[in-house]
Amino acid sequence: METKKLIKQVNNQDVMDTRDVAKMIGKTHAHLMRDISRYINDILTDPKLDSLDFFIESSYEDAKGEVRKCYLLTKQGCEFVANKLTGKKGTIFTATYVGLFNQYQAEHNGKMIGTDKNLTRENLEFKLKWLAEMRKQNINKDHQLRNEDAKIWLELANVADDYGERRMATEMRNEAINTMTSLPVGGQREYTASEIANKLGVSAIQIGKWGNKLGIKRDQHLSYRTPEGAWRYFPEALKVFQDNALEIQDDDLGL
Repeated sequence: METKKLIKQVNNQDVMDTRDVAKMIGKTHAHLMRDISRYINDILTDPKLDSLDFFIESSYEDAKGEVRKCYLLTKQGCEFVANKLTGKKGTIFTATYVGLFNQYQAEHNGKMIGTDKNLTRENLEFKLKWLAEMRKQNINKDHQLRNEDAKIWLELANVADDYGERRMATEMRNEAINTMTSLPVGGQREYTASEIANKLGVSAIQIGKWGNKLGIKRDQHLSYRTPEGAWRYFPEALKVFQDNALEIQDDDLGL
C-alpha cells in the first residue's frame, strides 16, 4: 500500500479509514466500528474531549453500491486504538501508523527530509511500551529481554517494509543489531535440553531429569524457564552436565 492511498486530508486533518486500520490490526471492520462507537459513547464523554479530534464519521459505497458507515481516524484516533490493543499488536500498529502519518506530512509539505527526529522520538516511545509489556510478563533476565526486544524490532522492520517505509525499516534493523551486540557476556548463548542431550549422547528427558537432580533448574544463574514452559541452560550449566556426563549416560542406558 502506498502512503497517499492510506492517508488523506479531511477538514485540514490527516486521517486514515477504519477499513485500512482494521486490516492492520487484524480485526473485522464491523468489530472495529463497534469498538469505536463504544469509545465515543462510553469514554470520550468529557466535555474537554471532542470525539472529532479522534474519530470522524464518514461513509463509503460497498461492492453492491450500498452506502456503509465508516470512521476516519486522526493520528490521535490511531493512538487511542493502539493504546487499547495489548502486547505486540499495539506496538506494531503504533510503528505503522506513526511512519505513515509522518511520511504523508513530509510528502504533503513537499519535502522528504525532517522526519528523522519525529521517528526517533516515536520509536523510543513504542520501544519503551514494548519493554514495559515484557516486564509485565515477568521476563526479568536481561539477556532474554534483549533477545525478545531484537525480535520485535525485526518484526517491526518487516511491517515497515510492507508499507514502503524503507528508512524506518533500516532504523529498526539497526536497533535490532544494536540490541544484540549489547547482550551481556555469557548471555549470548543458551542451550535447549535437546542440544545438550546431543552433545552428551543421551535423551532430552535425561537432561531434564538430571537438571533437577543436579540442582541446575533451581539456580537462576544456570538456567531459566521460558513463558512457554521450556527450559534454557547457560554455558555454566552445560559444564555441570559435562562434568557428570558418565553418570548421566549410564542412567540413560539403565546401568
